[in-house]
Amino acid sequence: MIKIDWSMAPEWADGHGLIAHQGITEVWVSMDQYAVVGRPGGPYPWGGGTGDTRHNHTRGQVQYITRRPDRWDGEGLPPVGTLVEASFACEDFENWHDGVCVAVGEDPEGREDFCVVQCGKKIAMYRDEAKRVRPRRTPEQIAADERLHKIRNAHSRIARTLDQFKQDIPGQSAARTVIEAMIDAGYEKREAS
Repeated sequence: MIKIDWSMAPEWADGHGLIAHQGITEVWVSMDQYAVVGRPGGPYPWGGGTGDTRHNHTRGQVQYITRRPDRWDGEGLPPVGTLVEASFACEDFENWHDGVCVAVGEDPEGREDFCVVQCGKKIAMYRDEAKRVRPRRTPEQIAADERLHKIRNAHSRIARTLDQFKQDIPGQSAARTVIEAMIDAGYEKREAS
């Protein structure tokens, strides 16, 4: 049985298939194209007919297609091969590391489910209730988090210097609006060198 490493699948692939042609060839597949697993080049449009792609494989040649698992939404345990972010037990929740779920299971007494995540050379086991494993964030989510972090830091610095705004909610709201506009315009404090 072939173990499919979904972490290596291109974003466009909705499945993994096998083609019996001069041996067994593993391919990532979608309705429109395919790419050979582990080989540079591609993706290639499905072939056949008389056009430029006539020598490419056809979708009909693909046997044993395994559908890509649904995206994990963070509820329950991630399926094996899911790209995740994990926080290690000795760290706080501010430090998240890119990883991949390499195993899921149940402890021998059957009380708790767990997953095993590999982040680089580190491997850790997480119980369902740990909540230290989450879906990998998109670049847009990362940018939004960085923006929020900058706003909070700037707001804290300004609030410390403007004591008259401590109990003035409209003043704090105005300061936050100005900070957001500054950051959106590209302002960033540079540390003196």
